[in-house]
Amino acid sequence: MFERLIRIWEPLRHSLWLLPLLFGVMGALLAACIMVLPVTMVRQLFSPFWPIFADVNQVRSMVGMLLPALVTMFTLALSITMVVLTLAAQNLGPRLIRNFLGDQATQSVIGIFVANITFLVTALLMMGDVKDQNAVAQLAGLTGALMFIISLFTLIVFVHHLGRSIVADQVIIEVGDRLESIIAETHDRLGHAVIEARNAATTISAAPEIAPQFAIQAARSGYIQGIDYDGLCKKIAARHASVELIRQPGEHVIKDEIIGRICGDPQHIETLRPALQNDVAKTVMIGNYRTAALDIEFSLRQIVEIAVRALSPGINDPFTAIASVYRLGRAMRETLAFVYPAGLWMDEHQIARLSGPVSDFSGMLGAAIDQIRQAAVKKPDVLIPIAEVLEGLIPFIRTDRQRDEIRRQAKILINTARREIGEPDDCRDVENAARRVLRYSAKWHETPLTPGQT
Repeated sequence: MFERLIRIWEPLRHSLWLLPLLFGVMGALLAACIMVLPVTMVRQLFSPFWPIFADVNQVRSMVGMLLPALVTMFTLALSITMVVLTLAAQNLGPRLIRNFLGDQATQSVIGIFVANITFLVTALLMMGDVKDQNAVAQLAGLTGALMFIISLFTLIVFVHHLGRSIVADQVIIEVGDRLESIIAETHDRLGHAVIEARNAATTISAAPEIAPQFAIQAARSGYIQGIDYDGLCKKIAARHASVELIRQPGEHVIKDEIIGRICGDPQHIETLRPALQNDVAKTVMIGNYRTAALDIEFSLRQIVEIAVRALSPGINDPFTAIASVYRLGRAMRETLAFVYPAGLWMDEHQIARLSGPVSDFSGMLGAAIDQIRQAAVKKPDVLIPIAEVLEGLIPFIRTDRQRDEIRRQAKILINTARREIGEPDDCRDVENAARRVLRYSAKWHETPLTPGQT
């Protein structure tokens, strides 16, 4: 259920219209509430401030002048936003546009302008039959003037915020923070299943190994945006069956492609298969795009894209690539908690009902490093930080599999330097950094788990 809610909330959170819509409704309601206040009560509460305006016509005149000025500022704010989005798409990657659209500061500023406009429009409409010297109209005018001043300073803050948000280092920090949050949330949901799979030495079948009568097929084509593992496990347990999935969130599937198999007595599978196929179709969410909140590797690739674009000949900014490598290294420490490439879900009687692949440290490290290394084959100033990140992860590794993956990446760095870097001194620097990883990691050995340890 959580995965399904996240799938619904994710596009709403990154929409530029939802928060401004709420602000606009609040602005109209505020104006309506002010205009229906009792005149006597307003006059008694604010008598020290009266008369601010000679009559209601002056209030209407002022609101009529503030409204077009506010619309002009709102148009300017939207224009600045579009310029920033264009620059972000060119320099940082189009997939990061959703991060800018989902920025709450940007949404709030646009919402403040919309709220002020709806406030002034509503107040002006409700002043149609108000008589001269009306205290409520004067209060509405005063409130509108104060909101206009707030909008003016908001525009200044907004320009400052957008100026900072387009800086690559700031984008890397923000995307990295979001990545670490997603890693922690994913581990909270899947960590117990990963440990169960590791303890049971669960293996995942390949599609060619699955017979057609046992196969579960994709209901539609697209990316697997998320899987409600707990909900699917309960449905499978209710049917006294077990299912093995072979695909995970982030992977692309084609309609009717095999994504899992039914495990159990062949005599009962023919009757169980339609119901289980329907259960999987409801809990394996497939769409046209990947979701960052349920797909760690997609979030990793957002930072990778920044680094790869920075290393392109058209931009040639190794400093941004280096910053991306170090930020990925900080996030990769959190991925060490994923110690096994599969998950196993049990029912309330501790019977295995569902298994499937999950992203583990090895897969995520490859997703984080491979493309950057390939784009920086002739850049020792980028390859050396990659080796430093690998070395920094060694004290925190938990399994031999994780150690072996780090050593494999270090060996690839050595081979890359020998093959691609012509300057002997630069080649030696990269080799020395990678060999430190090999020496340091050779001293680490996995400690057997004690009962109850995870």
